Amino acid sequence: MTTLKDIFEIEKHFSKQKIPCDIKKLLEQERYSESKNKYIKNGDMHLAHYIRSSKKRLNISTKLNLEMAIELINLRNKLNSSMEAMEKLKPIITQLGRL
Repeated sequence: MTTLKDIFEIEKHFSKQKIPCDIKKLLEQERYSESKNKYIKNGDMHLAHYIRSSKKRLNISTKLNLEMAIELINLRNKLNSSMEAMEKLKPIITQLGRL
């Protein structure tokens, strides 16, 4: 199978343009391969594996973002409830201060 690095080398010959700097950096970045039990460079990954791996990471990130959003909503609701309770206690505290 063809690796990402191979694909960009082939594309470079057809387009007569250099590989962009950000793409070179991306190809050099490493990610952990669960199947190989080691870190591998993005550029050494086969295209299909890179796509699947990226999709999996995106799904995990999306799930974590959703969980954090739900937790934030729950915390905001608790804060609002606490503030409402404090407002209800204000008159009582004011009266106690007059004694």
